[in-house]
Amino acid sequence: MTDFRPLPDADRQQFRSMLRYAFTPERGPLDDEDIESGETVLYDRYGLYDGGELVSGCKLYTPEARIRDEITTIGGLGAVATLPEFRGKGYGRQLCLQVLSEYRKRGIGLVALWPFSTPFYRRMGWGTANKVARYELPPRALPMADTAGRMRRIDGDDWEELRAVERRASGTRSLALRRSETWWRERTLANWDGEGDPFCYGYERDGQLQGYLVYTVGDDDERTLTVSGLVAADEEAYRALFDFLSGHGAQIERIVGERALGTNLLSRVDDPAAIDCTVEAGPMVRLTDVEALEAIEWPADEGECTLAVSDPLVADNEGVFELSVSDGQASIDRVAGSVNGQSAQTADASVGIGTLSQLAVGTYGPDEAKRLGDFRILNESVRTRLGAVFVPRSVGLREFF
Repeated sequence: MTDFRPLPDADRQQFRSMLRYAFTPERGPLDDEDIESGETVLYDRYGLYDGGELVSGCKLYTPEARIRDEITTIGGLGAVATLPEFRGKGYGRQLCLQVLSEYRKRGIGLVALWPFSTPFYRRMGWGTANKVARYELPPRALPMADTAGRMRRIDGDDWEELRAVERRASGTRSLALRRSETWWRERTLANWDGEGDPFCYGYERDGQLQGYLVYTVGDDDERTLTVSGLVAADEEAYRALFDFLSGHGAQIERIVGERALGTNLLSRVDDPAAIDCTVEAGPMVRLTDVEALEAIEWPADEGECTLAVSDPLVADNEGVFELSVSDGQASIDRVAGSVNGQSAQTADASVGIGTLSQLAVGTYGPDEAKRLGDFRILNESVRTRLGAVFVPRSVGLREFF
């Protein structure tokens, strides 16, 4: 019988070994002294045990983020790893089931993750929230610009200014994080992944920070500068940050931009052909239960329909639910006799939990969910009502965990 519980200190080195083997197997096993040191409030370490033996583990995050027009706590699932001798035995699925249960106990309705395999997590009810772009380019490809402000070095003591810029830049984007001081200091501006301490520079105009970038410089043969964060409150700030990067041409040969939201850089340069841009499926989201829809602020004033929900992982989410929206607030009630998918033919629409999660955060509206997902309208009279509730919007989670 499996048991999911906080990881005790005695098992931390084994968990660290699991992570190292899962994500950087070329580095080999851990040395005795190579253990994770220090405490952090950014995440909790959890382990899945079978017969008292650690077989799988993960990290649980609880950052604040925007879901539509509401700032709330979301769940972040990271560092999922299973010992190689226990793979293929269903422990990954069991761990995910326990993670959802743990977050439900904490009153958290949405769990986000960065998948090692999109199909793996899709089979367990997660849906892709947004796409991300990766850029590779020489410094000369970026435009140089004359701007009214100045660039200055930034550190953790400037976290409130950084957060203010991020809020202005993200606007009403769904899934935009609201990073705490600890997150800025210990994650964004720290060597949390072992790739080196990042540099952070900001663009200041009229005494106010307008944009910033976070980057590292590798010691590889190509002298690569990797940008992990570039945020600007206005177009001039974008131009100033590009100008700053282009000025590194004598020191580096290649710039890599990770997890960008969109491909707008291609329209901001003179020669887009000088830039390699790849677009990939990004983070995934999942509702912990159907009732989590009640915590979201909806755009519709009034609306009512029934949804037949299927869930490959959580049996309690299977069935027909009545969704009622009044003054932007939703209520969810299970239709009697609809447990485990029964009586789905009586519903106005049917949807899988992954697509419902995408509808919840705004990745899709009903038309796109029908075309790209497993959303089906069974009663055409509710189409307008569904469209008024599930209004698509800008969605983008960039921060990796």
